Amino acid sequence: MKAKMAQAPTSSALAVPPPEPPKPWDDVALQRLWLATQRREWRTLALVGASKAVDTLHLAQLFAKLAWWWSGQPSCTFDLRDLSLRLVQYHQREVAAQSETGARVFIALGSTLANPTAVPMARSADAVLLVVDLGEAKFKDAQQTIDQVGRDRFLGAIVVRPPDPRRPASETRGRR
Repeated sequence: MKAKMAQAPTSSALAVPPPEPPKPWDDVALQRLWLATQRREWRTLALVGASKAVDTLHLAQLFAKLAWWWSGQPSCTFDLRDLSLRLVQYHQREVAAQSETGARVFIALGSTLANPTAVPMARSADAVLLVVDLGEAKFKDAQQTIDQVGRDRFLGAIVVRPPDPRRPASETRGRR
């Protein structure tokens, strides 16, 4: 005969749910960045990397969320960091078509030094932000990017910290 083991009752009152990820619209630094982009009218905003290693896609996605929260209008993100020369005009038409529907369009582009097709794509946007990774980008490269795209296109620059290899990616992602 096997003896039955008594099981202790479980309590759900002690279970703690995992913390919710922070919402981009609650981040004061991101709010400041967003409000700075509102200095002039635009429907399409390109984010161009000042160096080969910078991640413009993450910022473009954050801005798309902020745009929706700000205006309630649809927004979309194009990941064109590896845009080929053959597809530049196609993607320019696609971005324009999205913009004509009333959506705010965010274009994530790589460095113009690594991919020259970022230049015509950035020029076709209403406004551009330069994304500079702290400690990685060289002033000379950032200046060359601004000169290639056209100084008048830029709203400004965003400086991001490179990921800390000692921290998990989920922790450092929001710390820009």
